[in-house]
Amino acid sequence: MFAALAAAITGYQLSRPGFLFGLTPDISSWLGASVRLVHGALPYRDFDLLQPPGFPLLASPFAFLSEWLGTRDALGALRLCTPLLAAGSVLLIGRIVRHRGSTAVIAACGIMAFYPAQLYALRSGLLESVVDFFSVAGAAIIFEGDCLSRSRCRVLLGGISFGIALSVKAPAIVPVVVLAVLCLTDLRRRLLPFLAGVVAGFGLPTLPFFILAPGSFLRDLLTAPLASAPGAQRVSIPARLESITGVSAFGGGAQAAVIATLVITAVVMASFLLRSRRPPPPLEWFAIGAAVLAVFSQFLPAYYFAQYTAFVAPFLGLLLALSLARLCEPPVAAPMGITVTAAAIALLFTSQVISIHSLTTSDVAGVVDGVIPAGGCTLSDAPRLLMTTDRFVSTAPVCNDMIDPEGATLSYGFGSTGAEQLWTLMVERSDYMVTTTPFQYWYIPPDPPLRDYVSANFSLHVVGKLLFYVRNGYPMTTASDGRLG
Repeated sequence: MFAALAAAITGYQLSRPGFLFGLTPDISSWLGASVRLVHGALPYRDFDLLQPPGFPLLASPFAFLSEWLGTRDALGALRLCTPLLAAGSVLLIGRIVRHRGSTAVIAACGIMAFYPAQLYALRSGLLESVVDFFSVAGAAIIFEGDCLSRSRCRVLLGGISFGIALSVKAPAIVPVVVLAVLCLTDLRRRLLPFLAGVVAGFGLPTLPFFILAPGSFLRDLLTAPLASAPGAQRVSIPARLESITGVSAFGGGAQAAVIATLVITAVVMASFLLRSRRPPPPLEWFAIGAAVLAVFSQFLPAYYFAQYTAFVAPFLGLLLALSLARLCEPPVAAPMGITVTAAAIALLFTSQVISIHSLTTSDVAGVVDGVIPAGGCTLSDAPRLLMTTDRFVSTAPVCNDMIDPEGATLSYGFGSTGAEQLWTLMVERSDYMVTTTPFQYWYIPPDPPLRDYVSANFSLHVVGKLLFYVRNGYPMTTASDGRLG
């Protein structure tokens, strides 16, 4: 039931006006990397990619599909797979805790299905939901009931799943570290197969790209994530707690977040103190370690985006589910535990449906198609404006290969000579530029010679809320309002 509801609410998000194509900032970059890859360009060597190559490789079938359907429909097809992703994660986490009773299943599956940050990541096509799926899959393979499997094959396969999660995004190292510690008690049967699986799952898709461009690989994955734009302010701890506890979905503020944090902590501590007659088995230690480290990791980056919290969902869900199962052990407390837990999950589900119902965004395909000819060599500071309008791939012999403008700028250093040289090359290789922000205020920021180059070689046309820079002498599909910058 929870898997079906997870698929339904995720599909409902995509059905909101404009959402299938309108809200695609990050997924456009990651699928863009897949498209560049199937056209022969390699990440790190030929273009900057600030994540490991796992997702571009996983999405490559949709990149091949774009050869026939175009990038817009390929992106739509990829996003329509997210209900299956959501349902799969719910089924897997339910499998992990099903031996602990109905309360645990309701709590774990409900949190995995309706956790606000998880739904946000799913509807926006963000990598955290993919990391969660492979992490939960790995745990479902490795654990048999409360204990680690004694099968080397299962431990190896679970390690491969965690390795794939790590090849998608670095935070997956959290459950890997926790499981490695738990496997220390059996070096030959558990630790070595687990680590071998992780190395295979991460190394096989990643090592070729490192070998071909080691310097750029390390710069994109290690240096760039630590960089920040001048003037960026650190997000406050209360604001992060609002996202972690989910109180923001109910309109709660900092005070509500603190109260929710104390309640969650009290439930977990009470479950292990009041039911202390048995020590925590490996599954509970995994839930404790992964949840604590995942929550702690939320306070490390200066930048903080709503999707980061989605990484917490499976581990916080496991910890709360197992804690409630301890507190609600039969025969006396079980019915009450099931009732209270089900009511809380129903409230969470209802709040998310109400919140989603009001969502709306715009689809700019008609505007862009009305100005830039098909096949035109186009650059944008927002890749979604190209991916969702079939203007990402050009028929020009030489064109820019930008997929992630902000990431590339951070990789070279905001305002650095390297960033300015990169953007000069990208602009010189472009005949059209589409944006919502005047070029002189782009994230680069453009140096004076580049601004002068754009002023001398491009004319500015405003159509609706979009700005189009068209190289002098190049055609437009239709006439714009003609306002020049």
